[in-house]
Amino acid sequence: MRRKLTLALNFIALLPAALGFIAWQIYRSGLLTDSIIYLRASLGLLYFLIGILLTILLGVVIAFYLFFESRKQKESDSISTRSSTEHRQFLQRLDHELKNPLTTLQVELANLDEEPLPTQPTPDSVQPAESPLKRIRTQVTRLNDMVLQLRKLADLQSSDIEQAPVKIDELLDELVTEFSATKPNLTLNVPRMPWSLPEARGDADLLYLALRNVMGNAVKFTQPNESIQVRAYEDTNHIVVEVADEGSGIPEDELPHITEELFRGKGARGTPGSGLGLALVNAIVERHGGQISIRSRVDQGTVISLRLPRL
Repeated sequence: MRRKLTLALNFIALLPAALGFIAWQIYRSGLLTDSIIYLRASLGLLYFLIGILLTILLGVVIAFYLFFESRKQKESDSISTRSSTEHRQFLQRLDHELKNPLTTLQVELANLDEEPLPTQPTPDSVQPAESPLKRIRTQVTRLNDMVLQLRKLADLQSSDIEQAPVKIDELLDELVTEFSATKPNLTLNVPRMPWSLPEARGDADLLYLALRNVMGNAVKFTQPNESIQVRAYEDTNHIVVEVADEGSGIPEDELPHITEELFRGKGARGTPGSGLGLALVNAIVERHGGQISIRSRVDQGTVISLRLPRL
């Protein structure tokens, strides 16, 4: 657009100069004897000189405009690159800071396992409380999962991903089989005939992780009697995977932030999780050239859609 504008302005500026130059050449040739024509030719020479002046002035203006635009673009690119680098460094530092104490805790827990803690007898009517050791182990597992996901987020921003054919329907079959053991009300709707779902291009392990996180969220935030439906279909040049649930839903003001790192909505604060699952899903889908969208209604449910380019 900027190049077309520059060419158009230069053409307009050169037009009077070109016409004046033609008139001046006719004047110099001596072919004209009429005084009126001489006057017009002289005016043409004047136009020619004015046109040259306008061209020079316009050229200077355009040069300054392009210089400042180029400088502004470089500054914008520099800020964007610096922001991306700082973000990646933050994730790497956080990963490093969490990994060391986690390793120590895991070693100490392994040592405690070898020395069983004495237990106090409890009456049959009283439910035994969860042991401190078990609570510690639960939190260590949670932190360890967070570290792994942070590491994957950092790697996604700096590493190339595999570009190979991926059968999305096979990944969905595997995941539905896995989650159906704990969630009987989970159904899968994928086209099988007259042809199956086309393949996507990308990293099968990363796409599996993204789909697993989305389905895991649906299982986590629905009650045992509430249903989950996983459906996939072909849409022109894309494959769309939707995970719909009958859970509590997400408030409208939280939807723009739901894929941000470490964000946890009000409804999720009492549920175990790292706040990184959907951020990782979003990063994986974007690296594959796709998009994620979320629709939700409070007390009705949520639909998360992953749109991926097909082969």
